[in-house]
Amino acid sequence: MERTRVEGFTATSPTAFLYSAQTNTVMTENDDGTSERLRRDWIADAVRAHGMCTEGYAIDTRRFVPFAQGRFANGGHVLYSGRCLSGSGPVLSSPEPAPYMPPPRAHGERG
Repeated sequence: MERTRVEGFTATSPTAFLYSAQTNTVMTENDDGTSERLRRDWIADAVRAHGMCTEGYAIDTRRFVPFAQGRFANGGHVLYSGRCLSGSGPVLSSPEPAPYMPPPRAHGERG
């Protein structure tokens, strides 16, 4: 039995991501209808699951990449690139930057 939901998600920065969804005879690559609405719901699920885009996101590009070329080719991946609105990414903890300390001067140096 063919799985309906085969997907991938990668955060490319704290405020951007790539999402892919595999197509098949049930989940066609068309950008209208039920398949596309389901994929858009899956994107929302993936963004939430990764703790990203708390204020929403936008899809910038969508493209279909077939598994193969030719007469008998069937299926592929629909790839989406998206970004968070208002720069809302995950809250990342990072250490405080160290204050600037000039290098020590050697004794006897003029300057």
